[in-house]
Amino acid sequence: MLSCDKIKDAAKQPGQAFLDSQIPPGLSPQYFPPQGFVWGAYRPKNLPEVRYGVASPPVNPRAQVLILADPDYPAESYFEVMRQLLEAGYGVWLFEAPGQGGAGRYMLQNDAVFAAGAKDAQVAATGFINEIVKPTPDKPLFVVGTGYSAVNSLALSTVLKSDAVGGFVGYDPYVGGDITKGTVWHREDVPKSYWGQIGQNWQMSNPDLRLRVKSDNWQKQIKKAYTDLNGLHLPVVALKRKPASVLVIAPKSDSTSEANAASNLCARLPRCRMTPNEGPQALGKDLAAFIKDELAKV
Repeated sequence: MLSCDKIKDAAKQPGQAFLDSQIPPGLSPQYFPPQGFVWGAYRPKNLPEVRYGVASPPVNPRAQVLILADPDYPAESYFEVMRQLLEAGYGVWLFEAPGQGGAGRYMLQNDAVFAAGAKDAQVAATGFINEIVKPTPDKPLFVVGTGYSAVNSLALSTVLKSDAVGGFVGYDPYVGGDITKGTVWHREDVPKSYWGQIGQNWQMSNPDLRLRVKSDNWQKQIKKAYTDLNGLHLPVVALKRKPASVLVIAPKSDSTSEANAASNLCARLPRCRMTPNEGPQALGKDLAAFIKDELAKV
């Protein structure tokens, strides 16, 4: 366990992101990076570099989508979702927070997912949106988080109040409780989850993406981020402007207890509703439908 002083020091040592992943041999083309896709790095103040990717559709996009990658998978696992959104005519950004995937690592992080503070990912995403994405009311941004990162996308819905932000989505959100620490990456240990299996292919060809173990401090910080979000009380009448819509998507395979916890979390957020879906394969199409509906309201 790192001491408090060492954790603070870790936040002051920005590391560089990994920007040259190689396509695994034998991978199905639907999981390839989209045409025109490029990687980039963004350095938030006092944090390691964010790793991001971006691609635009062949038509002038009516909206942009920012996908906050779950630290359980490298961002490459989301290329299929990205393709579905591009086909619907939306520009798409992928985002890996400091300390996870191929993003820059903290000093003393070692080979485990790490965060120095509960709001590191949220602070990094806010800076990235304001300084790199720069959404506008005529091309609003929709922020999507999955799994653990859904906590961050839903938390951002409470602080990003702008006509340039069209909505927020939390897919299969972490809803508190124990977190499996995980084990060091091994070729034969193929995850059972859909994105996990895709990520395994990318990790075989790209050792820099093999962060599987979740550090004790990261577990502590994500639990705190969830507790902070779940403790919110935000009456709609107290808001100065109409908040953007929030959608929580719960896969039909979720347990009743997980679905109930997600529903309770949604109830704490203004203009939030829940919907089921068929799983990761359908996420891009479900997101496109949500965005289309929200744009029609403008």
